[in-house]
Amino acid sequence: MDSVCIIMKVWNAHAHVRLCLQTLLQHTDDPFELIIIDNNSRPEVVQFLRGAARSDPRIRLVENPTNVGPGHANRQGAALAQSRPICLMDRDVLVPQHWLRRLLAEFESHPAVKMLAPLNYQQTLSHPFEPDNSAAAWFATKREHPRLPPLRQFYAYSRGLSIDEFDELMCSTHASELVGQACPPRFIGTCCALLDADFVTAAGGVADPRFDAYGSEDVDLCWRIGEQGGQIARTTAVYVHHFHHSSLYDNEVDPEAALRQANRILYAKWRSKLIALVQAEMARGGSLKDYLSAHFIFQPFARHTSLVADLRAATGRTDIPDDIVWKPQP
Repeated sequence: MDSVCIIMKVWNAHAHVRLCLQTLLQHTDDPFELIIIDNNSRPEVVQFLRGAARSDPRIRLVENPTNVGPGHANRQGAALAQSRPICLMDRDVLVPQHWLRRLLAEFESHPAVKMLAPLNYQQTLSHPFEPDNSAAAWFATKREHPRLPPLRQFYAYSRGLSIDEFDELMCSTHASELVGQACPPRFIGTCCALLDADFVTAAGGVADPRFDAYGSEDVDLCWRIGEQGGQIARTTAVYVHHFHHSSLYDNEVDPEAALRQANRILYAKWRSKLIALVQAEMARGGSLKDYLSAHFIFQPFARHTSLVADLRAATGRTDIPDDIVWKPQP
């Protein structure tokens, strides 16, 4: 198999970074290079990363003197990558044994797919031990056990199963197939995502410089890939666990405020395309209400941008509600 360049951006969250890096090195037995972009973390985090880089020749550490943001960090890593394809990975992801081998095998079997992500908790994915979906179960676990170390927090979520056991259970209980996404308006987060680096470069790179803070650069990436004819998909062959927002919480950044600003940048860039998609759905005779509620991105846009007013003006429909509520589709 080809060597893969894994790009990991770090900004504090020491406990999560330590767990992520240790399990990544233990559970990845295929050729890879790991480029870690540190965004001016605290000394203890930097010392840990330096020690890891000294002890493992597969690791290349880049230390930024300031926090340049996740998008720029990903661009730095992509520019340094010597391997194809590349894998974007957040610093708070827990991976099982042979995750990369399985993900890469799926990627190579579907050449039209230019971005492939594994299973992760989400609103449309059930939890094996809870009546709620896996995302609701995870966020409930975080509320109930906010002070637990990351691995113990995961065990609370998995009912004591290891990441390998939970991965096997999740993959075996969900159909083994790729789940494609129509991008835009759908998207897949890039906490762990394998990319065709050459295709992504031609589509504008791993991150648009306009997204210089937290959020929405991954949505924009999916939409640019889709606009260029590439497919975006999620595979049920691998489950990874994302702890979610660990750096923001550790650095006392308000995730909601950060996302509001990022969503405004995203909407300004894609406004015309999104309105055209809604108009096309109306031309096909589809339900406007159902279409808007079926796609998550319209919910934050309705709350934080001029989307609703723009749609009313473009379509002549006054019945578009002020608040669009996303209803996850099975």
